[in-house]
Amino acid sequence: MAGLLGGLLGVGGGFALVPLQVIFARVDQLHANATSLAAIIPGAVVGALIYYFGTARPQVDLRFALLLVVGSAIGAYLGARVAARIPDRPLRISFSVLLVVVGLKELVLP
Repeated sequence: MAGLLGGLLGVGGGFALVPLQVIFARVDQLHANATSLAAIIPGAVVGALIYYFGTARPQVDLRFALLLVVGSAIGAYLGARVAARIPDRPLRISFSVLLVVVGLKELVLP
């Protein structure tokens, strides 16, 4: 399901895998976050390759993607270090609030 959402909508890992793990597999929030990050790597690579090579004209802006890769790597490092210091419940609440805010933004300002 996360792979399908990732390829179709550009989301999947954080917005599908994390809640599914927490709710159905009873995984704590920190482990769900970490597992999601590891699991999205193959899907992201495959999706990016399809978007780049699977059409007549590449749909990936490689220069901008490089900037996103650098920023994402730095952000993921810092976020993982901070998340490891936050207890499960506040981390879960923060994630839930983020999902609600993003969902409301998409409904109000698509």
